[in-house]
Amino acid sequence: METTSKLPTGAAPFRPTRLTFALGTTVLGLTLTASAAHAQDTGATTAQSPGPVATLPTVTVTGATADNLYRAERASLGAMGDKSLLDTPYSVDVVTRELMDNQQATSLVQALKNDASVSATSNNIGGLSSQIAVRGIPLDLLYGRKIDGMNIFGWSGDLPLEHFDQIQVLKGAGGFLYGFGQPGGMVNFVSKRPTDTPTRSVFTSVTDSGQFLLGGDLGGRFGPDDRFGYRAVVVGEAGDSYVDDGGRIKRGSASVALDWRIMPNLVWSADFLGMDRVVKGSSGWGLFPNASGSNDDFSVAQPPSAIRGSKRIYSPFTSYETRAKVWGTALDWGFAQDWKARVAYRGSTMDRIYLNGSIYANARGDYTEEQYGGTDKFKTDDVLALVQGKARTWFVTHDLTFGASYGRIRSYTSSIFNFATLGSGNLADPGSFDNPHLSAEPADTLNSYTSQRAFFVSDTMHVGEHLDLVVGVRRNNIKDTINDYDKSATTPTGAIIFKPTNWLSAYASYVESLEQGATAPLQAVNANEVFAPLKSKQYEVGVKADRANWSANAALFRIKRGLTYTTPAGLFTQDGEARYDGLELGGKVRVMPQWLVGATVLFLDAKSENAAEGISGHRVDGTPRQQAALYTEYRLWDTGFTLTGGVQYYGARSIDPANTVSLPSYTLFDAGVRYVARVGGARTTIRFNVDNLTSKAYWLTSASYLTQGAPRVFKLSAQFDF
Repeated sequence: METTSKLPTGAAPFRPTRLTFALGTTVLGLTLTASAAHAQDTGATTAQSPGPVATLPTVTVTGATADNLYRAERASLGAMGDKSLLDTPYSVDVVTRELMDNQQATSLVQALKNDASVSATSNNIGGLSSQIAVRGIPLDLLYGRKIDGMNIFGWSGDLPLEHFDQIQVLKGAGGFLYGFGQPGGMVNFVSKRPTDTPTRSVFTSVTDSGQFLLGGDLGGRFGPDDRFGYRAVVVGEAGDSYVDDGGRIKRGSASVALDWRIMPNLVWSADFLGMDRVVKGSSGWGLFPNASGSNDDFSVAQPPSAIRGSKRIYSPFTSYETRAKVWGTALDWGFAQDWKARVAYRGSTMDRIYLNGSIYANARGDYTEEQYGGTDKFKTDDVLALVQGKARTWFVTHDLTFGASYGRIRSYTSSIFNFATLGSGNLADPGSFDNPHLSAEPADTLNSYTSQRAFFVSDTMHVGEHLDLVVGVRRNNIKDTINDYDKSATTPTGAIIFKPTNWLSAYASYVESLEQGATAPLQAVNANEVFAPLKSKQYEVGVKADRANWSANAALFRIKRGLTYTTPAGLFTQDGEARYDGLELGGKVRVMPQWLVGATVLFLDAKSENAAEGISGHRVDGTPRQQAALYTEYRLWDTGFTLTGGVQYYGARSIDPANTVSLPSYTLFDAGVRYVARVGGARTTIRFNVDNLTSKAYWLTSASYLTQGAPRVFKLSAQFDF
């Protein structure tokens, strides 16, 4: 697809609120630069300066489809704004809308399965939500997810992917780019925005278990000179989940995005997203493996053999629901040649209502199930002010960014926490326990009020045609008024980029990251103790190549991070250091005009250092030694049919810091076929996919808690573009 537009010059009960807004150069589909390119929804954009007037030029957006290797040329990088991936001194992966559609991905775990640097730690049917780790480090619960470059508190509820055009993954530390956050990576969801050519799409799907989905996507422009833009998406899904004997899911979501080109160099935009999702009969905090199967035993022991995801292990009357409203607005102003400014705000609320619990089980499958009842509420606000532009000193051209941001997250819990031990049995034949009819009382107690303030500046210096130097610094403060927490830190970055040709770049970068201090988990003897912030350091060298029929990248990195763990005596501590040494390799190639192959691999050596005896020198829990993924497509010439296949290999990993218990490696296979034709004037795409072709049973793991992996799932969908 190609469109043209005249754009005027975007761990334990912890809970999220999803919201935020575009920042950097990309926002509501609008780019506010007089001479920069922006690849918002699906790929490359190019722009040329129109002259001395501060108006934004014509921008051409090229869809990132299978024909161009699902390639996106740019990404939003927080304090550095919108950047070409080839000119970025960090490892970044972009999953396009077209690839999400062709793989029928409806969750973060499904969308990122082709990236070997990403590990699934929980899913949104067997667990509370889709959770991932990048480079062996889980996403930060408070600051690991962004929408259009701005923060959301979204770990406990899945964002509905139908409302987004891209998922951008920054791998590694992002302290300078985004502020506080764990150094494994960041995930940025890029929203669907008004389109210059009309968008008219209806899509539907069904799974073999009986989940039925129906949605629509409508967008375009109207008014004098097409000054007003709109985009609306509505999705509903309901039916039996893949979990037998009581597994159900129901979800609905709707979004609208608007913009107004007030003047050729001034654009106002606004958006809203609402969602509600309920899972019954399967969702839980996780299975904790111990030696007794009792719910008062918190010593990790060998878990039972993996249980296929279609088998029920939780009681049918358990449920987990998330409700959210998200809204935002922004003003973009191209105030001078090569200079732009933006002010943006986003707010949100999220409620999660839980009537589910945990399972404690031993290697023989003896288990005890407990249930919790409560409500959590989250409210977030995020404000950004950003100025970007170009300057020249002697023979050096500078891309400058100046900015400030403020955000706050308020979390509320129920003052009445309901709990029941449901019963004991064996997982070979899960019990049918009596429903205690717990209630989920309203969230009426403020238990956290966290605010973050930051000032940042960066300079990308273009020294001649082949050399770029990047320097930047961010000053961050984080404060929790409820828990008497007030810390500040400075996080710098520096990088060198060498481009011998316009399709090849090599880089070396250094970046620091700061994350909020850990909180001791509920099962620790010092439960809920809050620790000081952790600073991480990352060193990385890499190479990127981008040609017409192939692309490739390699990154060698070292991350040094403060270590947190629970001692054998049950004491949670923040002591020592974790070192992550890794190599990432990836590439895509069109072997023949009709045959596409993409592959990624991660080699990771993650060890604990300077820690307590029995921990130091051991592998960091939850980290694999290697992972690999492959995706391929073969188009059957002019028949309209395309065959697809995929393989994901996940290495063995320990689930405790002392490495006494580990999970085996496993491999998943996918297959599919799609057919594209024009029917009654509509471009019609029929897709049939089979995930986990062999119905492999496996455990996902996060902080010693296990979640059943998804079983074999058949998915059939139809999309009609008018």
